[in-house]
Amino acid sequence: MPESPFAIRGVIEGFYGTYYTFPERNDLIRFLGRHGFNFYAYGPKNDRQHRMRWWDPYPPEVLRQFGRTIGIARDVGVDFCYTISFGVPPSYATAEDFDAVTEKLRHFYDMGCRNFGILLDDSPTGFSHEANRRAFPSVAAAHADFCNRTLAWLRTLPEHCSLLMAPTEYFGFPPFTEYLHDLGRLLDPGIAVCYTGRNICVPTLTVADADAFAAVVGRKPLVWDNYPVNDLQMKPQLHLGPLEGRDPHLPEAVMGMLFNPMLQAEASKIPLLTIAEYLTDPLGYNPTAAWERAIRAVAGDRGYGAMHVFAENCLGSCLHAEEAPLTDRLTSAALSAIQAGERVDDSASVAALSEYLDRVDESIYNIRNRMPNTTLRQNILPWVESLDEKLWLGRRALSVLRARQDGEDTARVLAGLKESIGEVRSNPRSVGGTQLAALGEYVYRLVEDVAGGEEPRVPEPQRHEYGGAAFAADR
Repeated sequence: MPESPFAIRGVIEGFYGTYYTFPERNDLIRFLGRHGFNFYAYGPKNDRQHRMRWWDPYPPEVLRQFGRTIGIARDVGVDFCYTISFGVPPSYATAEDFDAVTEKLRHFYDMGCRNFGILLDDSPTGFSHEANRRAFPSVAAAHADFCNRTLAWLRTLPEHCSLLMAPTEYFGFPPFTEYLHDLGRLLDPGIAVCYTGRNICVPTLTVADADAFAAVVGRKPLVWDNYPVNDLQMKPQLHLGPLEGRDPHLPEAVMGMLFNPMLQAEASKIPLLTIAEYLTDPLGYNPTAAWERAIRAVAGDRGYGAMHVFAENCLGSCLHAEEAPLTDRLTSAALSAIQAGERVDDSASVAALSEYLDRVDESIYNIRNRMPNTTLRQNILPWVESLDEKLWLGRRALSVLRARQDGEDTARVLAGLKESIGEVRSNPRSVGGTQLAALGEYVYRLVEDVAGGEEPRVPEPQRHEYGGAAFAADR
């Protein structure tokens, strides 16, 4: 494998929600080692001993499992980084809380970990301890002092250790805040500082963005890229598209890049493989070609065709405005033809949609019943079922039109269409775009006069916010 221009090429398990099991994490680390990654940062927000009860020690059995994971990472050439996060702020000025942190880090050092992190992202911005107010002129001063003391403590250990930190304000653009200016001035230059870009989730990340942040914090940033993560408001989505929008010249401006994966570890391997190609050759990176290779590598040759059709219906993210561009384009064309008065059986646009829906149906069947990668199947199955509901909504809409145009009784097929509309409306998962639902609701309105009740409406794409990054979601 060609040598990457990025010194640090990693993943940060930094999402909210159910975090990985040790077998999932170990498997992912082995996968990363095979594909040119060299860093794995552990920091899931819902690990209580990592965040909300950071002062509590891990049970002995959990520490033993961490020890095995650290050994696996070392064996495959991946640096394991243990991070601690302050969901409940410590008393930065007191020895007691500092000692609790260093005692926890010492356990990981003794197991072979040599990379550590202090994550202050999504933490309260003020002082919650009177001792902090007395000891520090600002929150930035408290954060810098605590991180500097931690690095000084790490330097007393026999083997070299690294320290990264995520500031409370970890995204933005000039002029930035006083907090970041103070932090950059006070923080030891040996500590890496994480930066997600202009927002928490960004469609693009440029050299100019990285340089602007570096000018404030006094060092090149360590990018924490929130793609393909799908936690919080993004939980209804699967982010299966390729990495896009990252400047090919970023190696000149950053220390390295860490990517936050999805809650589904196996499905995350598809976008992660495209990320691996970007990290290896950012100047020659081709997102579409990388994506094709990634799907085949994860799904296998026998699963490739079905997985490709499914994945092209799961592209919506901060990087991709359209969730299912092919499905929506075919459905919109069919709907326009119907609205123009074309008969269903005579319309080329309707025929093209019907043919594609048959492909989607075959894809769903093969994923359910013949997918070689059964772990991938389990990861994506809820969305496969949701896509099936949307598929049947489209098919039933066309059946209603055929029955109506042929002068047949539409009662039975219309009842099925109404059932499909209800299923799609009530399903929180986002897959398959918006236009199949629009087609179904249009046909229902066209055929059935809903007297005295709420008339079905054509749904509009909703917009959800995640840290200022807007993206469309079909709810």
